[in-house]
Amino acid sequence: MSQVLKKDAKPKGRGRKILSVILFVLSGILLVAAVCGYYLQGTEQTRASLSAMRTQAVLHTASDGLLDAIASQARSEKLKELRARKDFRTLGLDEVNNTCDSAAAEARAAAEALYSNPRVADSAGLETAVVGLENALSEYGTLRNAEREAYSGIYVSLVENVPDWTDLADAAGEDDSALFASLSAWSEELSSEAYAHLQPGIVRLARDMADKERAREDEELLTQLTSAMTGAVSDWSEYAGVEDEALWAGLSEQVDGLAENERFRDRLLQAAKERISAAESGETVAEAVADEGAATVYDTVTDYSYFTATEALNTASAASEAAFEGLWSELTEIIPDLSELDNKMRNSIRTTLENTVWAGSNDFTARYNAYAARQGGTALSGSTALAMQLAASAQNILIAGIALLLLAALLMFWTRLTGSFGVPRTIITLFFIYLCLAAVFYHISVPMMLSNVLIRMGMYGILVLAMMPGIQCGIGLNMGMTIGCIAGLLGIVLSLQFDMAGWGGLLFACASGAVVALPLGWAYSKLLNRMKGSEMTISTYVGFSFVALMCIGWMMLPFNNPKIIWLLSGHGLRVTHSLLGSYAHLLDNFLSFDILGVEVPTGLLLFLLLGCLLMWLFSRSRTGIAMTAVGSNPRFAEASGISVNRMRTIGTVLSTVIAAVGIVIYSQAFGYAQLYTAPRQLGFIASSAILIGGATVRKAKVSHVLFGVFLFEGVLVLGQQIANSAVAGGGLSEVMRIMISNGIILYALTQTGGGSRD
Repeated sequence: MSQVLKKDAKPKGRGRKILSVILFVLSGILLVAAVCGYYLQGTEQTRASLSAMRTQAVLHTASDGLLDAIASQARSEKLKELRARKDFRTLGLDEVNNTCDSAAAEARAAAEALYSNPRVADSAGLETAVVGLENALSEYGTLRNAEREAYSGIYVSLVENVPDWTDLADAAGEDDSALFASLSAWSEELSSEAYAHLQPGIVRLARDMADKERAREDEELLTQLTSAMTGAVSDWSEYAGVEDEALWAGLSEQVDGLAENERFRDRLLQAAKERISAAESGETVAEAVADEGAATVYDTVTDYSYFTATEALNTASAASEAAFEGLWSELTEIIPDLSELDNKMRNSIRTTLENTVWAGSNDFTARYNAYAARQGGTALSGSTALAMQLAASAQNILIAGIALLLLAALLMFWTRLTGSFGVPRTIITLFFIYLCLAAVFYHISVPMMLSNVLIRMGMYGILVLAMMPGIQCGIGLNMGMTIGCIAGLLGIVLSLQFDMAGWGGLLFACASGAVVALPLGWAYSKLLNRMKGSEMTISTYVGFSFVALMCIGWMMLPFNNPKIIWLLSGHGLRVTHSLLGSYAHLLDNFLSFDILGVEVPTGLLLFLLLGCLLMWLFSRSRTGIAMTAVGSNPRFAEASGISVNRMRTIGTVLSTVIAAVGIVIYSQAFGYAQLYTAPRQLGFIASSAILIGGATVRKAKVSHVLFGVFLFEGVLVLGQQIANSAVAGGGLSEVMRIMISNGIILYALTQTGGGSRD
């Protein structure tokens, strides 16, 4: 039998090696072609050909604009002619459209014979005008991008840090200068004279944000009033047929706070009438219940409607205007009929011309594609056209060559790689690299994506680390870590109750959350010790049940800070609590720096590494070794004199405490703390990440935590961005987030059978 297996294994191994050799050869060919393409980009002949393409693209853009104008004019004239007919109203819409379209097509066909292939004997003047416009647009675009980038930094800083826009706006009153000065406390750049020009837009932003806050508070209060009104009235049919005045008076007597909120009268009466109508017909009004799960982290999107340009940018804009006029003058000499176009059509052609002349960068491929899209390739001969296509495709060919090279190496060294890293880690690592290559292909900023991955790695890292003690002590995947998360959220709420901010508030939230987690973890461990063999099921049930129980607890806890409770009832915590102005992004921004375009959240990563170091040291302590022995082989550990239940208790309590600290770090990086059902799914995310990193339900190491959370978040972040780019206008970002995250979790859960993957 063994000889048969060996004979069967040899052809498989030989076939894999043959395939890898073929892929190596193909990748080599592609890499050589890419090198040739990059070389061609720098030759004089290629630059001359690119210049010829640009000139031809400009001519075609102008002529196509003229053709569109002629066709549009013909269509309008035919429509006017049809409307003058007595039987116009009897004509069908399709007949009118077809007739007008036919007239436009005939006019375009006739015009194409005159204008479709414009040529110029001496292109020196046109070339000079094109170069002038390109330089002007380049200068304007570069300066505009720099100013918008600076504005974006200020905008994000204000939106993420200002705790209460309403207080700022009310304190400044109508004094715009005072309001602008007060905002400098939240963005230091605003105190510089270099950004004084932003005052009108930033002041408008502040007042709009204050208005939005007031509107949001009003909606929140209206929801509370509606809920209070619904709960106070037991029989709505008693109000059937009652006039509005009497209905409002009756409701005001029954519901506290209704009379003081006259501005909501119409909307509250409308809600009351819906319930009265439903009561008369024996129906019920469905109340909307929001299920707040763990929120997805999105970057703050800059709103440029508040951007104000500097004088230098306005001057550059005027220069580009003058350069366009120079180019338009040259084009009208070549195609005189362009001068007959109206302003609307002229502006439309201008936009296309500017996008053709200046593609937004000096990148060879971007310029080639912009010119080729406007038929600039007609200026090239056969061999030259092929050389230009090779030069323009150099990056894509290089990406394909690297992809094949990696696949070939994977097949060649499959046994060695999977033996060292395991099948899942090997495949997912290759998938992550392919996603990075795909990001380059779709012109997605890889540095920006990596910045997001690092932030999310720091956010979720401590939560994933909380899985490690549970695995090591033998309870497996601790889905009940949500108990610790709730303890950490309680620590956050306590810090907000006492208006604590900065490092003191962050440390207090971590410490108080850990203290609360200790007895909870101890009680939870006693339950697991009584249910050995069913820890996975029990921990999931307990975690979900504790979240549901705390949905009641959050409403009953005796907090009284107006910033965190429901104002109408005077008790009960809100669902979402902003940490902006408290300690949001404190770790993210601590010692952060930029390297090759990647923003490194130093403080966040250092905290994660510190937690991993402490866990690594604990694992090598006497207690840690004993705990690991219990998780690996409880019978052997018990025979060696180790108390299995005690080690399981230590591991469970430690996992719960780490989860409490982890949710605090997660919330400060997110900028908000979410209560009620929000922590429910965090156990699944953490468990899938550590399993993807190479852990099993019996064995886990610090390396599994770091590697797993990086891969999990990397695949998630890059995958959804690439999916959005691949399907233009599809809006697949949120869909892909759900598919990728749930797909990884589903895969991870299939690995809980306990088989080693090391």
